[in-house]
Parts: sequence; C-alpha cells; structure tokens
Amino acid sequence: MNRSPDVMDLLAKARPARLDPPPHRSDQLPPAVADIVADASAAEQHVALDRLRGPRRRRVAFLGTVGAAAATVTAVVVAVTGPGTAPRTVPDTVPGAAAPATQAPMDSSRLLLVAAERSDSAPRSGGRYLTMQTESGRAVPVEAADGTYTMVDRSGDQYWLARSDADSSWVFGQSLGATPATPGDEAAWRRDGSPSVVRITKPKPYDLRIGPGKVYGDKVDPAHLFALGDRNVSQAELDALPTDPAGLRGVLLGRFDGGGGDMPTDRDEWLFTVATHVVIDLPVSNEVRAAAYRMLATLPGVRGLGAVQDMRGRPGQAIAFTPGGPGNGLEVRLIIDPDTGQALSRELRVVQPRDSWSWLAPGALYTYDLVLVSTSTDDDPPAADVGN
Repeated sequence: MNRSPDVMDLLAKARPARLDPPPHRSDQLPPAVADIVADASAAEQHVALDRLRGPRRRRVAFLGTVGAAAATVTAVVVAVTGPGTAPRTVPDTVPGAAAPATQAPMDSSRLLLVAAERSDSAPRSGGRYLTMQTESGRAVPVEAADGTYTMVDRSGDQYWLARSDADSSWVFGQSLGATPATPGDEAAWRRDGSPSVVRITKPKPYDLRIGPGKVYGDKVDPAHLFALGDRNVSQAELDALPTDPAGLRGVLLGRFDGGGGDMPTDRDEWLFTVATHVVIDLPVSNEVRAAAYRMLATLPGVRGLGAVQDMRGRPGQAIAFTPGGPGNGLEVRLIIDPDTGQALSRELRVVQPRDSWSWLAPGALYTYDLVLVSTSTDDDPPAADVGN
C-alpha cells in the first residue's frame, strides 16, 4: 500500500525557494533587525522577522508559506514585476472569495501565449526606484465555544529598489490584521463576542490581532534580495536571463539539482514552480517574463480555469496546477490579466479537505499573494513606524 505523503513535506517540497537562505548564507539577523524585533510586541515580532530577515525572507512561497507557517504568523511574498511594466493599482477593498468575471474563457496555453504577447509589447518606464506593493493572506482556524470559524491573517509589503548607488533600497512590512473569511465566519466571530484578538490553533498556536500593526522598514542590499530556484541571484543575472523559452528553460534546469528540501523533486513541477516565480515575483524584463509564459505553456499538468476575480475583485483568467499530482487535495492558481499580460495573484486552494486543512470547505482559499502596484517612480520611500 502506498502511504499518503506527509502534508507538510508535500507543501514544503512544492514551495519554491525564497523563504529560507541558500546553504552557504548565514541565518544570523543583522543587529539593526535584532533591535527592531526586541522593541516589538510578541505578535509584531513575527512580522518584523518576516519582513526584515534579509535573504532568508526573499524567497517566495509558491504554495503560500505553508512550510514556514508552522513557525511564523503571516505569509510573506516578494511579488514584483519587471522594470519595463506599466503602473498597476487596485482599490483598497476587503479580500473576498474568487468569483466569475466577464472575460471570455481561454484554455491554459492560449492564456499564457496571450500574456506573453502582451508582456512583449508592454511599455518601458524609468525612475529612481522600482516600487512594488503586495498583499498576502492565509486562512487560519479560530476555536470558539460553538465551533471553529476561519479568519484570514493578512500582511502587506512595499519594496523600493534603487536603480543607482546614489539611493538606498528599502523594504517595508506591516501586519494588516485579520478579517473573517466568509459572511458565515463573520457571523461566528460576532457570536464569539467580536474579539479584537483571536487565538489561532493551527499549525502553531498564537494570538492574532484583528487590527493592523506597525509598519516596519529597513534598508536592504538588492544584490542579495532575490533567489532563483534555491540560490541567490543578482539583478545583473536576472537581466541576463534568456528571452526565448528554450534558452530560459535550459538556464533554469541548470539550477536544478534534484530538488528536495523546500523544492519539488519532479523536474516539470520544479520548472513550473520557478518559472511562475519569474513571472510574478522577480524584477525581470518584459521579454524574460514573456519567455517564462511561453515556457509554462509547454509544461504538462497546467490547465485553464477560465474567468475569475482575485481577492481584490480584479478580473482575470486563471491557470491551475496540482502539486504532487491528482489526489493530493490542493490546487495552485495563477491569475493573469490577459489584457496586460500581468500576473495578478497566486492562490492555494483546497480541493479535498483533509489533514492540516480538514477544517476548510472544498474550494476554499488557503493562501494568497497579490501584486497590487508595480511601477517606477522618482518619489522618496515612505517613513516607517519602526526600523528607519
């Protein structure tokens, strides 16, 4: 009899690398970051660590931070688009469940090829900084007297990447607090007395504030901010990535050493993970992003879901991938705006509730990562409450 894979092992292996440091890098916090964490409250310490740990936290969790969730409070993502993309903004609305959009549905290959074409033709922009704003969330269970209800633990990030040595690069992070996942969960929270702090029970107990926390900020070194696969990558290396899908595939596979740890061991799944990371998370050129889309269109196991809305209500179309193959109970979605070629969101949804997500309904959201704004600007970075 085949034994079902351990859920945490499955998710950790399917998660691309940017949450943990490459083996040759130190895990020690810089003194400035240690001072920030020492001054923070217990709950905010998690946020400070998540935002300011340097290279350790600059690797994106493709399936949300499920592997790291056992030790941290919030999901973290460095969701960026390339220097050649146009500004993108969305209204400040409360995240809701994905819903059908009005766009005509496309199959996965057509959607990805259209996105590649739009990326190739996107206008270029300049400025002192490439700035990105992102939001991440994770469904968490709250035990109440009359049962369990679900809250969404949310966090926001801003990245200000300097284009010249005359300016410093900055990262800012904030716990956005929690919101009920559905109207039913909101009713359950109100029956629970509408507490301002709720006790999360899984995967590791902690107290979660309903209201937002402080904004933490610190300078970062862009040369060590990003990773591709499980290794650090400089901006110069990102700029040199091939702009044809075959060449990009070859370079990415050159970083594949069998996977393991927090990376998939299946080669196609590894390619999907890293290529999606290129599409949504890294400051690459429009042409490199287009090559990644075209490469994704050739991978097996990718299917189209048609028109959807992301957690901010923005319309797009989604492709889906099942990590570990059918029957593992999870589905990864990448939501793309076919009009611009921009990846809007990455979601992890529960298809078959069981194990660590047995308390969620079929189709429920487990984690999400949103790209809210990506643009170039001559403005100065904002001030942070703590850390600057």
